[in-house]
Amino acid sequence: MKQMIFVTVFLISQILWANNNDIVLYKVANKDHKITAQTLADGLTMNGYVVAKNQDMNAPYQKQFKTSTFESYNLMSVYHHDTSVALILKNAHSGIFTPFSIATYQRKGEEEFYIALLSAKAQENILKEKDELFVKLEKLNKETITKILPSAVESTLPYDVIPTKEALYTKYSFEVEDEDAMDARSDLMMMLENGMKPSGFVIANYIDFNAVLKEEKKEDYIFYDAYSLCKLKIIYELSKKKPEAGAFAPCTMVIYHKKGSNKTEIVTLSIANLTSTLAIKDKALLDILVKAQSTMQSIIEDAAE
Repeated sequence: MKQMIFVTVFLISQILWANNNDIVLYKVANKDHKITAQTLADGLTMNGYVVAKNQDMNAPYQKQFKTSTFESYNLMSVYHHDTSVALILKNAHSGIFTPFSIATYQRKGEEEFYIALLSAKAQENILKEKDELFVKLEKLNKETITKILPSAVESTLPYDVIPTKEALYTKYSFEVEDEDAMDARSDLMMMLENGMKPSGFVIANYIDFNAVLKEEKKEDYIFYDAYSLCKLKIIYELSKKKPEAGAFAPCTMVIYHKKGSNKTEIVTLSIANLTSTLAIKDKALLDILVKAQSTMQSIIEDAAE
């Protein structure tokens, strides 16, 4: 744990997008409010997905901020078993999309229910790798959503992505002997949790994905943990102006140790994904996001000492 290698991956974007293709967005006529987040969650489960969490955000919005502009606003942590297993075995850090996030929302006074999630293109851009599995998953996601909600219409966002040269994900690598990995894991998580709680970060969900891999007789990892992290104030401020931001929330942080590697790794998404994809220009909001990322980076680095 004493020696840490800090690796940052950059995506240099030289392409100008005519439209924002990073987020898949559906809208459904819902004047009578019969369609809810649970409608989608139940349908996903029936079609082979695992809905690890379906969190109503309106209640905490009302409790902490005393107001909400939404009739409903939910954040889901979801994964498709077969695709996720294949992705993680091919590329360990692809676990930042296991689970992936789906936001569902309907604004007060409006008659449309919306569903937002990241596209295959966005996932490939973040990882800087092309993989047919992401394309396959997007195709399956779209087919499943329209199967559950036949009247759902794919829509587009009214703004372009802002190209960025900033890091889109960060990997932290710690030297840990394989035989010490499980003890080091316990110490690391205790330190991370102690750092996150007073800083307002919440672990919204946890998945022991190594257990999922073992069910498939895959023994590549000593452990593989996925944590869905959320900071309420950030998603509250983002959702007021860009509710589709929920496609990034909660944000998945993965911690894993591959057998024979003698190292534990942590992978997290960067705020550059939000500022670029959501075309955020508001200085106050940018400052909040930068501070949150700096705080999380410090928490991880302090935990590794």
